[in-house]
Amino acid sequence: MKKLFVNKHAVKLSLLFITAVALSIGVGTNHIVLQHEKSSVPVTTSATIPNDSAQQIQPQVYWLRSERSKLTLVAKSLPSNTPSSSSPQQGLTIAMQQLLTAQPRDDLTSTIPKGTQLLSLQVCADGVHVDLSPEFRSGGGSTSMIYRVAQVIYTASSLDPNAKVFISVGGRSIDQNHPLGGEGLILQQPTTRSQFAADFL
Repeated sequence: MKKLFVNKHAVKLSLLFITAVALSIGVGTNHIVLQHEKSSVPVTTSATIPNDSAQQIQPQVYWLRSERSKLTLVAKSLPSNTPSSSSPQQGLTIAMQQLLTAQPRDDLTSTIPKGTQLLSLQVCADGVHVDLSPEFRSGGGSTSMIYRVAQVIYTASSLDPNAKVFISVGGRSIDQNHPLGGEGLILQQPTTRSQFAADFL
């Protein structure tokens, strides 16, 4: 009968290794690693990360701040008296309506023409579809056109920074057949934050 010899030193090392792995896994589940999208668009935010992981992140409205003749996108959470939303589509619809109708505080502004209305907003499998009224096309030069589109894209993707966004005006997609304004801004449809920044900002 053969005897089984056990190396006690090897057993201790194995137990230490297993314990270390278990601790590292346990610690990993209690920490959230935040990755910020690298973009040429300067963006600041007043939003806070919820401590409760079960709490749904609320959509945000993107305004503009003028600093040294340079426009900066600024994310603002919805007002505390805003009705709660039961779905991403409803939440983004509320945020978009705020963007189009609310008055930003004194140090912020918007390049979206007054009177612009949200005709529809749908969250679909292929992205967020936003249809705006014809007023969205009126007034302003190239800078105004670029940043009003940026405000819509960033607000529509505030629940998912990587979301694809489709923008149309009066049911017509902003593309080579229907460019935006006299400057002829043409969007790649759908577009994302990173794509828009690479193309225009």
